[in-house]
Amino acid sequence: MGSRTAGSRIAFPMAALMGLGVLSGCAGGAPSAPPPDGGPAPSTTQETGPVPPSIARDVPAEKRTRLGALSSEQLCGLVTPEVLGRLAFPVQAGQPREVDADPPVRGCSFAADSGDRSVLISAQPEGFVEVGVDEVDLGELRGSRTLHGTDCTVFAGVSGATLQVSVTAADAGSEQCDTAAAVAGYVAEGLVR
Repeated sequence: MGSRTAGSRIAFPMAALMGLGVLSGCAGGAPSAPPPDGGPAPSTTQETGPVPPSIARDVPAEKRTRLGALSSEQLCGLVTPEVLGRLAFPVQAGQPREVDADPPVRGCSFAADSGDRSVLISAQPEGFVEVGVDEVDLGELRGSRTLHGTDCTVFAGVSGATLQVSVTAADAGSEQCDTAAAVAGYVAEGLVR
């Protein structure tokens, strides 16, 4: 398979979900789906580091879920609006999103309570971590990021899939990238690696 073909397969689903992230800023909130059975509960321990204060959690391996097996509704349950409010900014309940691509791409968009910002969490096919331009330190996971004019996206390779976290804003910069990395680190802790 040539790199041009692989790039085309990667670009379409990513562009489609990125568009959903931007459009989600206009969507109203609805109750989010509960976390999958046996899902981890967030802890409230604070850590300090190069990114904004994050919420640490330690999820035992037997309680982690497989990202690639989750529905859009279950993706909304990977993080609560309250936790996102601490890691990013105050958000409304997550809205499940699905793009009919090949393969289908599932995600959940959390619109900001005010302003044109949002957080998108999605499941991409395995190998999408290669899409990012710059490496990102996500602890035990390999991560990458891509910064565009209105969003910063962090990709993290997990077992059988790639976690994508995009933070949109009118004028994206390092703050959105730090936020995306903090959210990705939090969400990835509950996933099979």
